[in-house]
Parts: sequence; structure tokens; C-alpha cells
Amino acid sequence: MKLKLLAAAAISALAFSAQADVVVDWGNHGSDVQIAPIGVDPGSFTDLINFSIPGLSNIASTTVANNLLSVLNIENGMVKLFMDNGENDQLIGQYNFDGTTGNTWHQMFNLQAGNYYYQITGNATGSQGGFYSLTSTVAAVPEPETYAMLLAGLGIVASLYRRRKAD
Repeated sequence: MKLKLLAAAAISALAFSAQADVVVDWGNHGSDVQIAPIGVDPGSFTDLINFSIPGLSNIASTTVANNLLSVLNIENGMVKLFMDNGENDQLIGQYNFDGTTGNTWHQMFNLQAGNYYYQITGNATGSQGGFYSLTSTVAAVPEPETYAMLLAGLGIVASLYRRRKAD
């Protein structure tokens, strides 16, 4: 019985990954900016961008469809960020995109270390399909000790300022 359940789970995972038109692997995201320019064929599409983050982090991303009249066009674009938990992936956040969203950053806060992926879906309605670009950046979340040191430093500076002012 366990073997049948394991086989069914493996087939489900393979079926899910087979649905992806494009799979990009960024590896360790780190603090650098990652950009994924992707062209898609006409029709509906599902693309995946895999990455990992090493520690507690905030992530910001933006996506824009680079529409060109009726030649390249994407409608109903959506980006979802998932934490890869094996069988039970967790949706972290999602947002829509189109030809006007390039300056709209979407942020997700306090993400744990682990494996993540963006799932990008939409409908390419241009005669040559569509083209979009996803930009993503990760910033480490300061540890509580960092805030404590900052406050201690500010306290020392304030006391030195008061001492000088009194003299």
C-alpha cells in the first residue's frame, strides 16, 4: 500500500513538472539581483524559476510583459511565490502583471532559509507569443543582536553629545 502511495506521489510530481514550459534554476539567490527575460509561444503558459535562500530574508520582485502591439502580448499574467516543501508547497504571495507593472515592486518579508520557486502563468496572445521579464532581489533580515548594537551605539553617541554640550 505504501509503495502505491509513493508511486502515485512520484507520478503527480512528474506530471506537475511536465506542465512547465520553461524551468530556470538560479541556484542560491544571494543578495544579487536576478533577472529572467523569457519569451513564450502563443497560448497559455506556465514557467518555473527555482532558487534557494541561505537565511532569513526579505524578497522583492517585479514582473512586466514587454508587449509589442499584436506581435508580442501577454494577458492575465500572474506570479506566485512558493516555498518548496516537497509534497506540500506553501504559497507565500502572488501578484498580477502586464505591460505597465515594471515599476511596481512586490515584497515578501521574513522568509525562512530553504528552496523556493516562482510560478509564472499567463496567456500569450501575440502572433509571435509573448515576452516578459521577472526581476528579483533578496535582502537579509537583520538579527535582533544587530538592532541591539545599533541602539547601544546611538546611546553612546547621545551621551557623548550631552557631555560635550554640558562642557
